[in-house]
Amino acid sequence: MVIDLRYKRAGNFIVIRLDENERIIENLEKVCSKEEVMSGVILSAVGALKEGTLIYRRGYQGDFHEHLEIIGNGNITKAEGKVKIHLHITGGNEKGVKAGHLIEGVVTVFCEVVMQVLRGFKMERTVDKELVSQKVLNPYVLKP
Repeated sequence: MVIDLRYKRAGNFIVIRLDENERIIENLEKVCSKEEVMSGVILSAVGALKEGTLIYRRGYQGDFHEHLEIIGNGNITKAEGKVKIHLHITGGNEKGVKAGHLIEGVVTVFCEVVMQVLRGFKMERTVDKELVSQKVLNPYVLKP
């Protein structure tokens, strides 16, 4: 669900607030597209998710349907001509902790994200065929 985006940009920094039922990756991609950000760092993502999909390790991903208080960081690159968000999170509740690459997550309560835009620095990702053959679920590697 994409709702009216709430964010502010000051120079190379963007602060985003996501609210109940918003999709974190989808909305980060939307802000980056709107602000023409193709290279950057996700300095922090803090808040809570109520469901989503994580890649836990090579060849294994799973859905979660429970409240997780999260922290995360990652980067913003360009892949196949589009913005690609690479966000890893750790989340927990009274039952335990989960960590991995976030494919998508739905916010509960709120989530706050701080990004730094990298100007004059181009980060791109390409598909690594060797990783595809190894059944890696996110086979995009950073092209230096």
